[in-house]
Amino acid sequence: MQSVLRRSISFLSFLFILFLSQGAQAVWQDNLILSSAVEGQLFNQGKPIAGARVKRILHWNMEQEARTEMTTTKADGKFQFPEVRGAADFGFLARLFHVPVVSQEIFLLQPTEELILYSKTRSSYEPRFETGFDEIQFSCDLSSRKLINGVLPSLDCNIRKIKSGASR
Repeated sequence: MQSVLRRSISFLSFLFILFLSQGAQAVWQDNLILSSAVEGQLFNQGKPIAGARVKRILHWNMEQEARTEMTTTKADGKFQFPEVRGAADFGFLARLFHVPVVSQEIFLLQPTEELILYSKTRSSYEPRFETGFDEIQFSCDLSSRKLINGVLPSLDCNIRKIKSGASR
């Protein structure tokens, strides 16, 4: 009886060590979607704003530094940011317990302040996570300016959605 018990314990120990040795290796994963593509349009009292500077800041819990991008609105007030992807090594514990945290803020840069246009945190690498659609689209009018908690300047922007696979 003791020999059967010893063999069972030995076999289970072997399986456990095999499991740990396989799981302890880091796994490189790329093409992780950190943000869908973004298209925005800025107005002032219904008229497009050309030449406005727009900044996107992306914070990912797998990177120490935030990613920052700048763009400028075109004559029709539109601006774009591309889809953002990332890659990371995931060890055994990270594969079991990792929850992505990717926060994205988009600001309109003005001479005396930055106005928040869009802010969202995603907890998935799945496509279309933010809105359920291929691209995040929104429009903002400067006439909707307000303060969040009386101090943080923002605009009341309208989020538009495009169905997955729909033509524009």
